[in-house]
Formats: sequence, structure tokens, C-alpha cells
Amino acid sequence: MTALTGPASGSDSAPGPSQRRDTSKGILKGRVFILTQTEVPESTSVVGGTIYVYGFSARVLMDLGASHSFIASHFASCLDVFPDCMPYVLDVSTRTGGSMCTDSVYRDCEISTAGATVYADLIVFPIHDFDVILGMDWLSAYRACMDCYNKTVDFCLPD
Repeated sequence: MTALTGPASGSDSAPGPSQRRDTSKGILKGRVFILTQTEVPESTSVVGGTIYVYGFSARVLMDLGASHSFIASHFASCLDVFPDCMPYVLDVSTRTGGSMCTDSVYRDCEISTAGATVYADLIVFPIHDFDVILGMDWLSAYRACMDCYNKTVDFCLPD
């Protein structure tokens, strides 16, 4: 089923190669490369569109370069749900070589698109031009297949 189309406008996973946990400091490593529309290159491994988060229209970016899924703090403040504190600090590396830390997550957020409802853990992050970035944690959980040329995403629902 095709979930999203158009130009750019999960749950906890075990630490993998891109997210090694430093148990002495309680820090988990992550990465995100696209924070604004101006950072989206012409030929890229991202697809964007619109989804609904708890019924609110959200500008979404599906990014193969992001290790986790994120929600913009300004968008999250409109939701009638509250974040949880993660048991660790997530140190997120950005495309510019910097990093930012966060420890807030909205668990099991209801996401609707193309008539389907799915869920995602969305980590609060200072995103500017997008409301949600769905990263590899969510994309792999729903077995997403991205066609970057045609800007479409197919994913498998549990049922």
C-alpha cells in the first residue's frame, strides 16, 4: 500500500551500529541529517508528505539517514498528550557535525495516512520546517520500501 507521495514539504529498538549505548553515562547515540527544507538535496534518500498525528495535519519527512523518529517541539506542544522521560539521554548528531541532546519522547503516537493507522515513538527535537521525521526505527518496523525517484513509500501493516 502506498503511504505517502509528493515532494518534501515504532518502538524502542536494541542498540545497533549507529546507536551504541554508553552504559557508563546513560547516553545513546543517534543521528538526524535533515532539519530544514533547505537541507534537502535534489537527489536524496528522503520522501516527504502529509500525515496525521492524533488527527492533526503534520508535514512529515521519511529519512533513511535518521536513526530515530522525531517530532518538532512546537508541533508536539499542540497535542493533547504528554511526553515521557527516556531512561537515557539521546545524543543526536546532525548533518553539520554538531550534536544535541534530548530525553523526551511521545510514546505510541497515533499516525494516520492513506486510511491506515500506525504508531510511532517520537522523540522531541528542534525541527524547523517539518513536524515529524520518521527515521529507520519506524521505517524498519513497518518494512518500508522507499522509491526516492517517484517519491513514494510502501509499507507493510501488521495485519
